[in-house]
Amino acid sequence: MSKKLLVCLLLSAMILSAASADELSLGEVNRFLNSSAKLGEGSKANAVAVIPFNHIDGPKEEDLFYAFVPFKYVARNYVKYQVTFISCTCRPADLNVWSTAYLELTLPSSGKIEDAAVRTFSFDRDSTGHYLGGFWGDSDPPPTSPKSTFEKFKAEMLPYYVGKTCAQIMKLGTIDDIKDYNVGEGRENLTLDGWTGATVSSNNILRILEAMFVYHATDQFFDGDPKAVEMRKVFESKKAVAAAVATASAAKEGTELPAPVDTKKTYKANKDDTEETVCAPGNFGPTCSSITNENLLQYLGRSDVMYIDLRDFEDYAKKHLRNFECIPYLSLIFNADAHKDSSLPQLYGGTTDDPIPVYKESDEILQALFPKNKTIFLMCQGGGRVNNMMKILKARGWDMSKVYNIGGMAHYAGPAYKSITTDTPEIIVKATYNFEGLTRIAK
Repeated sequence: MSKKLLVCLLLSAMILSAASADELSLGEVNRFLNSSAKLGEGSKANAVAVIPFNHIDGPKEEDLFYAFVPFKYVARNYVKYQVTFISCTCRPADLNVWSTAYLELTLPSSGKIEDAAVRTFSFDRDSTGHYLGGFWGDSDPPPTSPKSTFEKFKAEMLPYYVGKTCAQIMKLGTIDDIKDYNVGEGRENLTLDGWTGATVSSNNILRILEAMFVYHATDQFFDGDPKAVEMRKVFESKKAVAAAVATASAAKEGTELPAPVDTKKTYKANKDDTEETVCAPGNFGPTCSSITNENLLQYLGRSDVMYIDLRDFEDYAKKHLRNFECIPYLSLIFNADAHKDSSLPQLYGGTTDDPIPVYKESDEILQALFPKNKTIFLMCQGGGRVNNMMKILKARGWDMSKVYNIGGMAHYAGPAYKSITTDTPEIIVKATYNFEGLTRIAK
């Protein structure tokens, strides 16, 4: 990891968390970089900035998000930037990492921000070809379009933006507004359907470019331009909104979680019972859970909680709650015959109350997937797989006061959860499940 990328990620942790007496402000960090750090002669470092941008997902719903500018250098008639951002926030973190774009925006002779233009836009080499100023952190190819590779993005999409002015870019909402790019000028044979098949990547490339023009307007070069002053107000207002959300999130994280089982609830232990049974600790069913579709929203986004969806990837791809990680219970964790059938890859066989490890490493992998030092929210389709998963965790030594059955995806179909539901019906997943390199101990 480069020092610049490391700095920007550390800054994100500082800025997005609740302030404390020990934390450095962004201004203090920049003063340190430019006066205290022994980084060489001349201009030692450039201001690091945190910029808000309107991140857009596959269904084209927007969220206010942050990007980071770890490098800014003012040349004679243009400014060099690096900007680090994440393309897709709806995928698990292991499926894509942060991208860094190398960007050069002009300082027009008119002094007007709307006349500023894109001079260079790259996810690898800079305009000299000597430096790797950018980094492509998204999937290659995108999951929805195997033909839309990074090379095609470079050859067929990024050139569209070069030469475009701020005024032209700011008129674009999504890539739907530039579908005519492959018409005329010898571009008829372009095959990139990043205009349709990789919309998250391509839409957020556009969105980050728009955000960078707003940040560009904050440069003192544009002090005399009323339009730039107007854009600066937008920039500051978005930062204020994002800061308020971050503060509220930090406060929410400090809220004490209820015990996993709500002992005020009752249920029918058997369908023929005439009286209901009071829920008691150790009841792993969703009926007795203290966290349900009625209150889950207030417990999302916590760094001390791991959010896990136990359905297979096929169902997860069709619809899931954003930022829930997929760990397939039926395909990877448990099958009653796994300890007897070597063709079955699951970690455990036997029964959920007395699971039999299939591999020497089964418990080690289970702890990697379900960390003991984390509070864990589990969901599936209706809550049944979670019940069984919790029995396995209990049998293998987990502290069940930190494990919650929040029910199933079927319980979260209401309007309150629409904004955090990722619904991608165009994605069809056919998964093969297996473990490699493990020592099988069961016959």
